[in-house]
Amino acid sequence: MAREELRERYREAVSEWRDRYRDVMNDWKQRMREWKNLARSSMHEGYLPPLPPLPPPLPLPSSPSASRTRTNVVASRMGDEELRVIDMLVESGLFTTRSEAVAYLVSEGIKARNDIVEKVSSTLEDIRRIRNEAQEYVKKLRMDIGIEGPEAAEESVQEGKTCPQCGKGLTSLPEDISVCPYCGADLREDEENG
Repeated sequence: MAREELRERYREAVSEWRDRYRDVMNDWKQRMREWKNLARSSMHEGYLPPLPPLPPPLPLPSSPSASRTRTNVVASRMGDEELRVIDMLVESGLFTTRSEAVAYLVSEGIKARNDIVEKVSSTLEDIRRIRNEAQEYVKKLRMDIGIEGPEAAEESVQEGKTCPQCGKGLTSLPEDISVCPYCGADLREDEENG
């Protein structure tokens, strides 16, 4: 679906919203006029009728560019059949963009295969633990054979030469590195806190 067509749909939705809002407000204004007339006549009796309730708020139509909680962009290659299904969902009006359709299907796929996600998560924790143990073993081995002294190991930790998240050595990387290339941890937070 073309971007201009989406914009046109949004304009139509806003126009419909304005018309509904105008109708709701006109109805409420009419009830206020009636209340005002009733209040004038009943004030002499020392009685004031209850005010008509405010109309419920009408939700604004969402902009085609609004991305509620989705802020990450992922480029993906897919087959013709998958794209045909996504375009069908958009054309039917169920979703306004391909992005919304893909995000929904990915979310539902994760929910449907949560068993796999849990297995991978558990396995990944084991891999990280084993990787950290191996790195510690290599550090100890380097010190034992004299390649690296205990001062160098302490110095590299003190200078932030290892990632606090994954424990990988960062000594061979530029000094001003701000993100760990292995796990993506933000190294600036560690510097600010340390």
